[in-house]
Amino acid sequence: MIENVLTVFTLNYNVWGINMIPIESIDDENFLGGKVILLNAPPNTGKDYAASVISQYTGAKHMEFKKTLHNIAMAITGLEEEQYFKIYNDRDLKEMPHKLFLGKSPREMLIWISETVCKPEFGQDYFGKPAAAGCDPFLGTVFSDSGFPEEVFPIAEKVGAKNILVVRFTRNGATFGNDSRDYLQPEDCPKGVKFVDLTNDGDIDEFVSKILEEVKFG
Repeated sequence: MIENVLTVFTLNYNVWGINMIPIESIDDENFLGGKVILLNAPPNTGKDYAASVISQYTGAKHMEFKKTLHNIAMAITGLEEEQYFKIYNDRDLKEMPHKLFLGKSPREMLIWISETVCKPEFGQDYFGKPAAAGCDPFLGTVFSDSGFPEEVFPIAEKVGAKNILVVRFTRNGATFGNDSRDYLQPEDCPKGVKFVDLTNDGDIDEFVSKILEEVKFG
């Protein structure tokens, strides 16, 4: 299915009211030109897969704000990376209390580290600062776990607010639930950041093409 994204870019989707990006532009290694895409949606909506497709076809760097958070969690639990992510990436184990995660579920532990330990002590933009430092100024960057407005400000300082696209999207049945993240709001973010609202209930490649259309012509 991933390969189909190349075909999608050659078509004219009148239902969207736009001309799709020419296929040759996907070979442009400077497609994003240093811009940043922030995917903002609840868990289980396809954020990671969408980010990986964007990265594959544009050369953009795929990053997560919670990379630093994972490193802290591994230090606290004493788990090696392979063992840690084997538990964390298991959809069932991720939501269940685990003795290796201080009796919390992996998700609960990350929220505890973030909201109870790090942010009160070091500031609400604590995880945004290292994320901003890692942005690629040439090929661009796509974040697959945006959900805190305070983390957008360091990114804006690095690349400029006008070069940030927040993609808020939904998927049928998906909610933020117990997740500490939420949908970003324009009034809470730096002035100039662009927002677009989409749904991801269909083909993932068509969804990605809509995002890149906004980057190119929005």
